[in-house]
Amino acid sequence: MEHTRPQVVFFNLTFDLSIILTTTIAALLVFTIAYLCTRNLTAGTPKKWQNFMEWILDFVKDIMNNSMASTNNLFVLSTGISLLMYLFIANLLGVPFSIITIEQHPVTWWRSPTADAHVTMTLAIMIIAYTHFIDIRLHGFKHFLLSFFKPFKALFAINILEQFATTLTLGLRLFGNIYAGEVMLALLAGAVTQGFAVATLAALPMLIWQAFCVFIGAIQAYIFVTLTMVYIGHRLT
Repeated sequence: MEHTRPQVVFFNLTFDLSIILTTTIAALLVFTIAYLCTRNLTAGTPKKWQNFMEWILDFVKDIMNNSMASTNNLFVLSTGISLLMYLFIANLLGVPFSIITIEQHPVTWWRSPTADAHVTMTLAIMIIAYTHFIDIRLHGFKHFLLSFFKPFKALFAINILEQFATTLTLGLRLFGNIYAGEVMLALLAGAVTQGFAVATLAALPMLIWQAFCVFIGAIQAYIFVTLTMVYIGHRLT
């Protein structure tokens, strides 16, 4: 059954309320986890919450070291930590359940925000724009413009096209994996409601697929952060 999304129009702009809801909750969860992990920092043996945050810190540092050969930039480090936590939570919001209201037609209120291409493409555009900002800030606008003519002037068009291709692949890779996982979950959930016999057969595959979606959500968050660090590393040289 085809579902629609709750939308409102404000000043000729269309806003998806389900995306606003889930992205806001994902951000609040990240803020809450970060606050709980850092509110009672100790220099000695860390407590379990602090130990968890230090593990994430070291994990992102390893990504930076492998991608950029540097872990000294605290702003890039904080960007990586925020991205990793946000994407992991956002990727998993739609795994346990979905919220659908029945009015004139089914309306989906709850799903992973990264299962929507608008969200993932916006994140990708922000990341690519951020890498350009780093290049301009470190090397100047002239160096930034000349980089599109390297290694040969004839490659200018290809270098410009590469920026669009990089943005598309970064955003669509995340969207495609999360969206496909939730479509499969919706099909299995629909089978569960088709009687006791069908529900019995579909219950185990659904649990297995949910566990697989958790794995995919973690992997996609890792890949997105890793590629972000790679693109930033290219701009640092």
